[in-house]
Amino acid sequence: MPLDIPQSAPADLSDASLVPAGSVHASPIDWRDQILYFLLPDRFSDGKEAARPLFDRANAGEHAADKRAWMSAGKAFTGGTIAGIESKLPYLSGLGVTALWIGPVWKQRADLQTYHGYGIQDFLDVDPRFGTRSHLRSLVDAAHERGINVILDIIYNHSGNNWFYDDAGTAREKMAYRFDPPYPLGSWRSASGAPTGNIAGRDDGVWPREFQNPDFYTRAGQIGRWDPQPWEDPLDPRDEFRRGDFFDLKDLRVQERQPFVSDPQAGAVLDALRKVYQYWIALSDCDGVRIDTVKHVSFEASRNFCGALREYAESIGKENFLLLGEVTGGADMARNYLDLFGRNLDAALDLGGPSQTLCNVAKGLADPASFFSQFGGHDALGSHREVGRYHVSVLDDHDMVGRAKARFSAGNSIAARYQQVAHAVGMQLTTLGIPCIYYGTEQALDGSEQNHDTSIEPRDGSGAIPFNDRYIRESMFGGQFGAFVTSGCHFFDPNHPTYLRIAAIARVVTAKDGIALALRRGRQYPRDVRFASEYVPPRQGELIAWSRILFDKEAVVALNTNGTDPRGAFVTVDRGLHPAGSTLRVLYRSDWTDAQLQSPPAQTAAVTDDNGRSVVRIDLPPAGMAVLG
Repeated sequence: MPLDIPQSAPADLSDASLVPAGSVHASPIDWRDQILYFLLPDRFSDGKEAARPLFDRANAGEHAADKRAWMSAGKAFTGGTIAGIESKLPYLSGLGVTALWIGPVWKQRADLQTYHGYGIQDFLDVDPRFGTRSHLRSLVDAAHERGINVILDIIYNHSGNNWFYDDAGTAREKMAYRFDPPYPLGSWRSASGAPTGNIAGRDDGVWPREFQNPDFYTRAGQIGRWDPQPWEDPLDPRDEFRRGDFFDLKDLRVQERQPFVSDPQAGAVLDALRKVYQYWIALSDCDGVRIDTVKHVSFEASRNFCGALREYAESIGKENFLLLGEVTGGADMARNYLDLFGRNLDAALDLGGPSQTLCNVAKGLADPASFFSQFGGHDALGSHREVGRYHVSVLDDHDMVGRAKARFSAGNSIAARYQQVAHAVGMQLTTLGIPCIYYGTEQALDGSEQNHDTSIEPRDGSGAIPFNDRYIRESMFGGQFGAFVTSGCHFFDPNHPTYLRIAAIARVVTAKDGIALALRRGRQYPRDVRFASEYVPPRQGELIAWSRILFDKEAVVALNTNGTDPRGAFVTVDRGLHPAGSTLRVLYRSDWTDAQLQSPPAQTAAVTDDNGRSVVRIDLPPAGMAVLG
C-alpha cells in the first residue's frame, strides 16, 4: 500500500484519519521473544557521526569538555534526530536488538527545552527538532525491514506547560494543589513563552483545537504528595497524585471527579486521547506503546484507554499490540494495572527496587535470593513475574525512580567493568521477563549525578541537584554533552568489549532452536552449586547459576558475581535431561576472544555424577559468564 502522510498535521481531531497510511506490520507472536532497546531521540544520534572521531577508551582525556559548557548543554536539546536513529539500525541489529522503544517524538514547546519529549504542545505532530512525521514512518518501515519492532512512548496523563493559571490577575505557571474548585485558566502560552489571550499559530497554546478547551484540564495545581497516604484508597481517582499537575506539565482531566460517577467531560478528554494515539498507530505502523505515568491515571480511565487502543490495533491486523506501562510506586501499584484478561496493560516496567536488586546481585553486593525470589510469587508482583510475560526487566533507565541518578557503570574502576555491565544485561537476557537495554549501556556509559559540580551550579534550596536527570541522559552521538564529560566524539563502537558480549549472548537467546526458546520462555530455577563439599543455593559475591527449562531442553547460565577474583564450582543440572556421561554445549563464555565471541568455537562441558546428582564444572574469570545448553 502506498504511503499517505500529509506534510501538515491536522488542526482538528475530526481530520485525523484512522486509515493506515501504508501496509500494516503484524505483531510479534510473543513479546518474550523480543530484546528491547530504549533511547531518547535527542540524545541518541544526529546521523553525523562520520564527521566526528570515535571516543578513544585508551585516551579518554582527548575529547574532555569544558565542564561548565558541558553541564549547561545537558539541560537543553542537543540535536538527536529520527533520521539519526534510522542511520543506526545496523548498529542496533548487530547488538541483537529486536524491538526499539523510542522516547517521545511529539512536538514540544518551541520556547522550552523539554528535550525529553514529555511536555507535548501538539499531540498530532512530530517535534521539528527531531524531524517530520514522514521521518517517523520511514524509521518504522526501515526497522521492520530489519526485523526490528517499534514501540512509541506516549503520554495521556498531562500536556506540556501550554497555559498559565490566573492568580488574582497574575499569570502563574504553577499553583499549589487544591482539590476544589478548579483554578481558572488565565491565558495561553505564546510561541515566545509570554501569556496571550489568543492562539494565533501552531506554536501558540496547545493543539489540536479540542485541547484548547479549559475544561480538558483538572486545573488543580501541582502534585505535592506523589503517593497515596496511609488513610487513602490507592485506587481512588480523587487522590492528589492523580489530579495534580506533573510539576508545570498540566494535568488532563481523564478521570471522574467521584468514584463510579459518570463524568461526561472526563469522557470527552479520554475520547480525544484515544483518537490521538489511534491516529499515530495508523500513521506510524508502530507495534506497541509505552504509556507514561500510568499510576497518575485511575484504573478505570487506564482500562478504557488501553482497551480502545487494543481494539483499534486488532482491527487493522496487529493482534498482539504491546501496551507497556510505567507504573511507579512498587509492585503493589503495578499489579493494580496489569490485567491477565487483556483489558488493561500487558506489561509493566520493573522500575525502582527490582532494577536496583538486579544491579546489586550482578555486582555481588546482594544475596541472589533477593533477585530470584521475585519470581516465585513471594512479592506483590510475583505471580505476574513467574511467567515472564507481564514485566519488562530494566537495568538502567532515563529516570532512575527510587534510585540514585547513576548508571550501572558509574564509579566502577575494576578491571572487569566492561564484562560486568555486559553480564548484568546477560542476566536480563537469560532470566524471566522481557529484557530492555537502555541506550549506551552497551558502551558502558557511566553517567551519574556525581558529575555535578556545585561550584558551577549550586544545589537548590532543598539541597537537591538541579536537573540531575541530565547526567544519565548523555549524548551517544557526541555534540556538546557527550558521555564521560566529553564533546565532539561519538560512542557507536561495535568492537567495544561490552557490545561484543551482549551481542554474543543475544545471538544465543534469539537463535532458532530449543535452547534459545527455553532461555526466552522456559521455567526458571536457581541452581545449587558446590564450592567445597556442600551444595548450596546461590551466594552473594560467588559464582551463581540458574536454569531455564522448556519441555526437554535445559539452558544453564553461570555468573561470577565477584568482580575482582575468578570463581569456579560444580553446578547442578537436571538429572533427567542430563545424565552422567552426557555433555552440554558451551554456547557462550565471556573470556573468549573477540573472534570467538562472533564465531563461537565448538566446546562442550562434561556432566558428571556427584552422589546421585548431575553436575557440570564451570570456572569463570572475574565478572565472567557462561551459557550452556
